[in-house]
Amino acid sequence: MKGWQLSQLRLVRAAETQDEAFVALLPEVQALGFEYCSFGMKSPVPLAAPRVVWCSNYPPAWQARYVEQGFLNSDPIVQRGLMSDEAFIWSDALFVSNPRLYAEAQSFGLRYAWCQPRRDMRGMSSLFSVVRGGPALEAEELAAKIERLQWLSYLCHEAMAKVWVKALQGDLALGLSERELEVLRWTCDGKTSSETAQIMGVAEATVNFHTRNACSKLGASNKTAAAVRAAVLGLFH
Repeated sequence: MKGWQLSQLRLVRAAETQDEAFVALLPEVQALGFEYCSFGMKSPVPLAAPRVVWCSNYPPAWQARYVEQGFLNSDPIVQRGLMSDEAFIWSDALFVSNPRLYAEAQSFGLRYAWCQPRRDMRGMSSLFSVVRGGPALEAEELAAKIERLQWLSYLCHEAMAKVWVKALQGDLALGLSERELEVLRWTCDGKTSSETAQIMGVAEATVNFHTRNACSKLGASNKTAAAVRAAVLGLFH
């Protein structure tokens, strides 16, 4: 690992809060020639309305405008980040579905950006963006800085996952026992409690006991919801 990577890694490891993690990374972003940084992270649960957290040093007036106009629901940046893990830059083509958003962002000094979506085995997804008003981000500059930018996006994901995991996942108790996980695995395969009991060689009442415990720990209303939640959280790996 390179010296600059170790230095940045130490900064991130020392962070214990959302603000500390973001503040630790912001000077590194600015040293690469970008005025602003934005980071959002989404939990895979609840499925109907996943929890989302976001932080940035964008101009406060733009942050307020973004919320006021409800841009989140039609933001091409967010939509692109949800569809692919490939890095991308801002362009007119990216904003073709919502040119007004891009025009307003530019009026606040947000014109050129590089973005990196990420997903991990915990089911957490994130979008890291570095932004500036100018000059334009040319291919030569990006090639020279891509290693550091990718490293920062990785550090930001891991740092924020560490400090946000409880808030994002609603304090879910992920410490399921092996028996509880086994019951949920068979549920995912469509087995009934009776069939699961036969497979595991235990009483059906025992299966139901483990199922209730798993539902309680995962904050699920029934065994199907618990099994799905465990799966999207990567607990079966």
